[in-house]
Parts: sequence; C-alpha cells; structure tokens
Amino acid sequence: MSLKQTKLKRNYSLADFTTIKIGGEARYFFTAESAEALKKVLKKFQGAFYILGGGSNLLVADNPIEKCIIKLGEEFSYIRKDKYLEVGSRTPLSHLIKYVSANNLGGFDNLAGIPATVGGLVMMNASSFGREISEYLKEVEVMDNSGNVKILKKDGISFSYRKSSLNDYVILRVWFEAVKDYDVKAKISNFLKTRMSRQDFEFPNCGCIFKNPIEKPAGFLIEACGLKGLKKNDAQISPKHANFIINLKKARYNDVDYLTSYIKESVHKKFGIVLEEEIKRWA
Repeated sequence: MSLKQTKLKRNYSLADFTTIKIGGEARYFFTAESAEALKKVLKKFQGAFYILGGGSNLLVADNPIEKCIIKLGEEFSYIRKDKYLEVGSRTPLSHLIKYVSANNLGGFDNLAGIPATVGGLVMMNASSFGREISEYLKEVEVMDNSGNVKILKKDGISFSYRKSSLNDYVILRVWFEAVKDYDVKAKISNFLKTRMSRQDFEFPNCGCIFKNPIEKPAGFLIEACGLKGLKKNDAQISPKHANFIINLKKARYNDVDYLTSYIKESVHKKFGIVLEEEIKRWA
C-alpha cells in the first residue's frame, strides 16, 4: 500500500508526546499529512488504532503499544474566518487563543492554558470555569473508520459533561460561531492567572485525573481524604491541586495507576462516591 503522504516511524517513544511524560514505544507511529493518507491508514488498520492529539488527559502504559498510533499532520493545523470560524483538528488551543485575542472573538477565553488540540477538546467536550467548548460549535467534519468523510451539525452530536458522541470518528475540522466580544485579552489573562494559581504546572501531569461528581469537586473530595502529597515512587498527588497527579522525575504508568486506585478506594470509603476517571488510557 502506498502511503506517500504518511510518515511512518517504528518503536517510537510515546512519553515524548504526553504531557505527563509517561508511555512506552509505539510499534507503528503514523503522521498523516492529508485526508487521503489518513483514509488509507484507517482502512489498513481496521479500527486498531489510537489518534494522538496534544497528549494531555492521556496515560499510556510503559509496555510497547501494539495498536497503530496516528497523528494528524500540519495540513490539519490552521484557522480561517469567513461566516464561521473554521479550525483544523490539530490546531493547538494556544494558537486559537492567540487568534481570538487578536480579533476580539469570544467563547474561548475560559479555556486558555489547557495544553491540547482543538480536535481533542471538541471530542471530550472540554469545559472550564462553567462553560463548555461545544457552546459555540456549529459543525464538525469527521472521518469514520472506513475512510468516509461527513459533516455533522451540532444538533446531530450528543454532548454532555466531558463527553461527546464523536468517539467513533476522527475529527478533521470544526466550525465555531465567530462572536464579537470586548476586553478579550484581559479576560484571557484573568483566566490564565486563575488557572496558574490553582493548578500544578511545575511538573509534568495529564490534567485532572477524575471528573467532578455532582456532590463535590473531585479535588475537594481527594483533599478531604488527606491524600494531597501522597507518593508512589516518582508519582505524586499534587500538593497544590489534589485532582492532579504529577511526575516528579521518572514516574511510570503503574505508579500513577496505584495512586488513582488508592484515591478511588479512599473517596468511596469516606463519602460513598465512585469517582469516574477523566483521563484516557492506552495499553
């Protein structure tokens, strides 16, 4: 099979592509430089693949990953404005934040500081400070596992807290309402300051480990169990934000897994609440 627009690397370290800096080697690591190249890879591997975005909210096992890893190429990283704001799936959120700041567009300021791609944020319906990314979404162009491309309107997609019905697709690009706003730079700055003051950016991490249950924020429940600062080798429950697990130096998958399990057991024993993981796991 010809994959001229696809770069293949074998036995490629995934730790370099995750924000927590943990992960084994990918047996097959493809970078798809076009939709046609992506289609060929998807058809070849018949669903046995993972799509790699910004690597946040992701915990990868230390053993070799047998499933094919696919990363979208630079063709999928862009921002265009016409009637709507069109954004390529691979576009880093930081690029979008810079764009809306320069053009006084609202709807994204609350997400500033999240280390992710736009496609990944839409896939998980990212939310922050009480607003979800899907609020200003209009349409999403996706590709299914057979390589078929279609456009889904917002009302044809199910969105809920940190979840969407897009998991069976690869997001190619999205369209948002381009809503004019005021003091966008100041709003972004304020949200960034708040995020930096509350969350742990000193060490590698994968963001919030657990979704917030209805009763109380996960961080509150974990801290109430006295678990802040608890370590397993080089993995530690952040002393700053209890819903973060940080990599102090050479933490491994099993270290983080131990802490997540300990947190679940402790919170359930004390409060009777079952925490649901927000992170995705690749094994």
